[in-house]
Amino acid sequence: MFWPFLSFVCLLLITAPAMAQRATEAVAVSSAVTVEPEFVYDDHAQRDPFLPLVTAGGAVVTYDTSFAVAEMTLEGIVSDGQGGVAIINGTVIEQGKPFGLYMVQKIERDRVILVKDGQISELRLKKEE
Repeated sequence: MFWPFLSFVCLLLITAPAMAQRATEAVAVSSAVTVEPEFVYDDHAQRDPFLPLVTAGGAVVTYDTSFAVAEMTLEGIVSDGQGGVAIINGTVIEQGKPFGLYMVQKIERDRVILVKDGQISELRLKKEE
């Protein structure tokens, strides 16, 4: 009975330094692993293609913030000369209110002036021919 126990102790004493070295190497390798930064999708002022277009209940989702000025269509203006409302892409907007990422600075008789990050953009009504 004594010999198996003594053999186990001897084996433990012989292999312990090698096992300790391997554990130290494993810690060194795991501490050398770098964490990559989280990926952030750059939408380039377009709708994120990974966002759903329809909810689980079947309602159509609209993303007002995804419109670039080039994608906006000024469909109509109702004005009393001191402001009014305009329809852009089917959405009624008011002067002084936000529209997506833009602020509606002014609604005139035939145009709407939008501001985003200090940059002024203008949408004009198209004349019927």
